Amino acid sequence: SGLTGNGGITTQLHGSGTTNPKNWFAKAMKFMEERARMPMVLTYRAVGSGTGQQEFVGNAASSGKSYNDFGAGDIPMSKAYYDQLMAATPAQAMLHLPFALGAIGIFHNVPSGDLGGAALQLDACTLAKIFSGVITTWNDPAIKTQNPNIKVPANQIIMVGHRTLGSSSTGGLAGYLDKKCKPSWDKGSGGLVVWPTTAAFTAVEGSPGMQTYIKDTMYSIGYLDAGHGHDFNILEVALTNLNGKTRNSKQSIALGGVAEAGNKGIAAGVFPSDASADWSAVDLYDMAGDTTWPIVLVSYMYVKKDQTATDPQTAAALKAFIHTILQNYDNLCQENDFTPPSMDLKNLALAAADTIKYPSGMMSFEFETDTAAYTGMGANTISMKRWSFDDYERSILKAQIVDLSAKVDMGVMHPPLAAPAAAPAAAESSGGDASLVVGIIAIIVSVVSIGVSTFALLKARGSTKGESNASATMIGAGQA
Repeated sequence: SGLTGNGGITTQLHGSGTTNPKNWFAKAMKFMEERARMPMVLTYRAVGSGTGQQEFVGNAASSGKSYNDFGAGDIPMSKAYYDQLMAATPAQAMLHLPFALGAIGIFHNVPSGDLGGAALQLDACTLAKIFSGVITTWNDPAIKTQNPNIKVPANQIIMVGHRTLGSSSTGGLAGYLDKKCKPSWDKGSGGLVVWPTTAAFTAVEGSPGMQTYIKDTMYSIGYLDAGHGHDFNILEVALTNLNGKTRNSKQSIALGGVAEAGNKGIAAGVFPSDASADWSAVDLYDMAGDTTWPIVLVSYMYVKKDQTATDPQTAAALKAFIHTILQNYDNLCQENDFTPPSMDLKNLALAAADTIKYPSGMMSFEFETDTAAYTGMGANTISMKRWSFDDYERSILKAQIVDLSAKVDMGVMHPPLAAPAAAPAAAESSGGDASLVVGIIAIIVSVVSIGVSTFALLKARGSTKGESNASATMIGAGQA
């Protein structure tokens, strides 16, 4: 209403693609919704890079129109899909906007005791044979040669987890094995692999599915973006890079190895200077350098270059979201265990974003970072000064949970020295204290969940106003 109204119309933006940055995107979208003066609904479906590409390109049912306003993937658009876009009438020029780098790690559930306390080491050819179903047991000579202290049950089957749909994580693994050990890997370098169908191979959906599979399945192995594996403290395979240095991804990341792989790629001219060109051959597998991690993926936003037919408010939201991600507002890149691109790669993405053609008369969003009287209350202003109490409250609760968890850990790891060895009452008291703390944590988590659900319900009810003006299911030919 007044100087700040937009007629009650809800601005919508919808994307789909890789699961890896789902938490980053979700938080960025939530911040935009909360900080905007006008009502906004922004969503992102974490369905995998392959599905994201399919929905970005469209199909016969959509007359070649995109199902999403933008796509995202940790692999470049495939050459087949790129050629399909360019063969359309008119040609649907698209842009690759790189916004982060990430490591793909190989994670496992072989008990540490079976490894003699050492890290599990596997070279590329051994991994190729495991994921091809050629090496099937953990006591295979190829594994024992690299891990002399390994002592597993005789003929212990290797349980292999793999993604069920096309995914960038699969593409990262396949691309690395194809580059390093082609004689032992005949399954190509793409995100869709024809896996063995034996009982030892299990298809899982999404990164959360892979997390759960490895964590819950003894003697299993699988692949994940490193952040998802580290979040659950899953054991990781140590890989050897091109310079002969062996370490896991967490160690490499701490040494700047993911960023270094990106720098080596820039220096080697891996990235085309034209963001609208065919990027299907771009990869950062096994780059030179002492600290580099050998399986590094680049995360991209896929955006149609011509947005002139897009609803002006959706186009403005798209432009603002691109800006939010590329400029890494709130440091969400690092918060979600991604590595920011180098300045050269970031500048390439920003320059490409500037070439997008938006609808005439579109009112772009402005970002208020420092107090700007009057303009900060504009309808198309996303203000860092606009706060949500539920975020504040969650931050307090999160700090309390971390503190309580630390106390529980100390109680388990450092029992009272003065307690006698045979003191059942004391032991019961100690266990009761720990149980009480755990119970408190559970209550706090429940309260947080109820608060989030209530906020989402209220937000959904509020967004129904103007729903009749929402965009159609299929996005116009000029839309992302």
